[in-house]
Amino acid sequence: MKNWVCIAAMLLTLAGWTCAKATVTLDVEEIKDDAKLVAWANQAKELIEQWHPRMLNFIPSKDFEAPSDVTLVFRKGDNGIAWTSGTKITVMSGWITKHPDDIGLVFHELVHVVQQYKTRVPGWIVEGVADYLRWALYEGKPLSWFPVSNKANGYRDSYQITAGFFLWLESDRCPGIVTRINSAARKGDYKDAIFTDLTGASLESLWADYMADRKTEKEKSPSTKK
Repeated sequence: MKNWVCIAAMLLTLAGWTCAKATVTLDVEEIKDDAKLVAWANQAKELIEQWHPRMLNFIPSKDFEAPSDVTLVFRKGDNGIAWTSGTKITVMSGWITKHPDDIGLVFHELVHVVQQYKTRVPGWIVEGVADYLRWALYEGKPLSWFPVSNKANGYRDSYQITAGFFLWLESDRCPGIVTRINSAARKGDYKDAIFTDLTGASLESLWADYMADRKTEKEKSPSTKK
């Protein structure tokens, strides 16, 4: 019954969403003398242009129009990796030089551009949604790839840990729950109670079930058998 409620809610959320093609302003002034970094920056620009409209399909909201103008700035140095402020994504050259294959970080930051949450939302929700979209949908990682936390409230550990929990919820308990969470956050209505409303179980109970499933999965894995 709860799965039916989740699917119906997801379809209602999908109705009425709007989509706009992204225009990306690229700033490579600080790295212009490094051809490899400039090439990476242009690849990142293309990623945003290609995935911006697709992302709106991943996390749509009724009557919501995502920002269509994105600024992508590259800074020289090792002070951090990347961050987003409003519609401006900043990426540090030091990280790219050491991790040239990490183009997915731009996808993660693009999620933050599209989220546009009106009020303060728990960080584990903000980053969990972004990493769920990056690692589960963009990178296509299986549930077994995601790290876990043994804490009773480990879902709050954010990033990949929360992302794995969201993937499990989407595939096992409540299809479309990430879209519902995202829509509530955009409206300024997010509360932890949304998990109970949609699944009939508390966050702590859901997390315990998730951890039990992951433990069972690990025990069945050929790599864990002697």
